[in-house]
Amino acid sequence: MEKRVLTFYYAWYGTPWGPAEKWLGWNAHGYNPGIIVKGKRIIATPHYPLDGVYDSCDEYTLRRQIDQAKKAGIDGFIVSWWGFEHYSHKSLEKLLKIAPKDFITIYYETAMTFNIREKSREEATKRIYEDLKRLLTEYAISNSWIKVDGKPLIVIYIAAKYTVDEWRGIRKKLEEEGYRMFLLGDTFDIRYLEVFDGLHTYTTVGYTIRGISIEDLYVKVSREVKARGKLFAATVCPGYDDRKIRRPGIFVPREDGKYYIDCWKASLKCNADWILITSWNEWFEGTEIEPSIEYGYDYLYLTGTYTRIFKS
Repeated sequence: MEKRVLTFYYAWYGTPWGPAEKWLGWNAHGYNPGIIVKGKRIIATPHYPLDGVYDSCDEYTLRRQIDQAKKAGIDGFIVSWWGFEHYSHKSLEKLLKIAPKDFITIYYETAMTFNIREKSREEATKRIYEDLKRLLTEYAISNSWIKVDGKPLIVIYIAAKYTVDEWRGIRKKLEEEGYRMFLLGDTFDIRYLEVFDGLHTYTTVGYTIRGISIEDLYVKVSREVKARGKLFAATVCPGYDDRKIRRPGIFVPREDGKYYIDCWKASLKCNADWILITSWNEWFEGTEIEPSIEYGYDYLYLTGTYTRIFKS
């Protein structure tokens, strides 16, 4: 299995001067980016982008981000995807046109189906099936879409919100219609390997605040996943701070890079097949490694160092 380093990528940002022609994301929770104080806009993030606020459909921005990621040894973006009508889909379409081969996939945000699920689980699983079918038909055929053994990669967020049987039904129907895929699920419930080709967790933070050793957890789960011949993707995170958008919020300090380095060391110790970075640009939760005013390029330099170690 080829070693890969992928990063979760968010495409919900917009500016009045960009393709969105209005504020998106930066103005969440009542913040007003139109107000500038000491050279910085008032935005819903604990850190400030070094390149300034940007639009997720701006081609300059997308090319800059791809270039920075590649120089740091990152092999691709997992685009947080919220449906065909969402701004993230417009960004996905642009990324697929300009990204290099095997660089783009999606993080299917199951949370967008929960309102449907409350009324009918059958309708919700039908929605997931229809979304995946259209994505596989129209978008995953792109050379820029990441393939694993020739099969398009699709990453599923909070997979355990649906049962193993529900996912089995979705996958079975797609495969009967001739669709091939590599599914990576966000859960450490080993039972889901009956349906998924590999497992991961979106973030380490939930374990950290409960005092659970990331290294011990990864070693245990990696062993169980590999014993079944499946893929284990370990997640690394630089820290966390969502106190500007949630009350009381959660804060896990970066400790001058120590938290990020410890996550990488745990991932190396467990002999992970892939490493996933949370995140490239989830600015609201303060997990970004994209350059910021506060940290400059520090986290890209750290990423470059550890991707070289991992791949060697």
